[in-house]
Amino acid sequence: MVSAATELQPMIRRLGDRIDAERRLPQELVDALTEAEVFQMYQPRSAGGPEVHPLTGFTVCEELARVDGSVGWCAQVSAAVTVFLAWLDPDALAEMRAMSDRPLHVAGSARPLGTAVRTDDGYRVKGHWNYASGVRHANWFLATSFVEGRDGAAVPRSMLVPVTDGEIVPNWNVVGMRGTGSDDFVLDDVEVPRGRTASRHWIGLRTEPLYDPRLAMVATWAPTAGVAVGLAQGALDALVELADVGSTGSPQPLGERGSVQQAVAEAEAITSAARAFCVDAIGGAWQALEDDRTDLGTAVARAQLSITHAMNEAVRVADRCFHAAGTNAISTANRLERFLRDAHTAVQHAAGQSIHLRASGRVLLGLEPVEVAHPRIGPSS
Repeated sequence: MVSAATELQPMIRRLGDRIDAERRLPQELVDALTEAEVFQMYQPRSAGGPEVHPLTGFTVCEELARVDGSVGWCAQVSAAVTVFLAWLDPDALAEMRAMSDRPLHVAGSARPLGTAVRTDDGYRVKGHWNYASGVRHANWFLATSFVEGRDGAAVPRSMLVPVTDGEIVPNWNVVGMRGTGSDDFVLDDVEVPRGRTASRHWIGLRTEPLYDPRLAMVATWAPTAGVAVGLAQGALDALVELADVGSTGSPQPLGERGSVQQAVAEAEAITSAARAFCVDAIGGAWQALEDDRTDLGTAVARAQLSITHAMNEAVRVADRCFHAAGTNAISTANRLERFLRDAHTAVQHAAGQSIHLRASGRVLLGLEPVEVAHPRIGPSS
């Protein structure tokens, strides 16, 4: 899968302007990514998916985002929401596969922005979800909704709904990550069978490390960190491509200027360090889980820290490269300005927020961990 992502880079570069202008991925690229199982990379192997290691997801998304952030982002979001397939009744999951004329491709939201009413056979759902990245080329929608619990309190439940049962609202007009097609999605009183609702019962029967709830945020956000490192590397690549170009202030090529040489060296060091930390920490958390350690706290804290760190370091690298390029940087004729926009947009994701630094710091100090308010991974019941 990593090799396939690398081999797709020339196509992605060729389609770059279309991706940005059309605010979605072109169908020929979607088809190629689907054939490589990129959108299905966290689908359970028992349901025909590749079920890859989180570091494979990290590297695949890095290779894609190195050329275009939106492509990497669509891949990482699809991986994140595809995890929910592991929470379904296996019979219902098999039925979903039979209903689909192509591989399962999920888009949607883990945030409970809908409401659901219980019926004899499942739920009737309505709601309006935003940031559904890649929804225009998905065939299933993840619709997390509040349901009245047994004690009368509202609890979130994640449900899988055919995209054809809803309506896409084309409103994705943004600064960065423009090609992700993260439009809104609306459901209006749609019937969802109980089997297509995520349940702790089914995830509790799984033994695969990828779906262990203790590793949920690390596995889900490892590809997100891969996008960040890819954006940093892409910005650095774009600056190096300008080495023979002068600027309005001086005809001297950028590559011969000491300040640019220093910026390239610093960007290389920052990017390589961020990548190495992710590989070490995410791999360490996975290994701790496979070793069946009872206390994963420190390993998970380091992994989460590496992810948040990578997302913020990508912004630092993009900024350095952008300023080092001088007036060349503001031209859309080169890719540098796009990496700047994408890095600043990506870090707004929940995985990039500083609250994770504080939460990790508590654990590393030996203090009791605190629950971080983030979108739920899996249902509450």
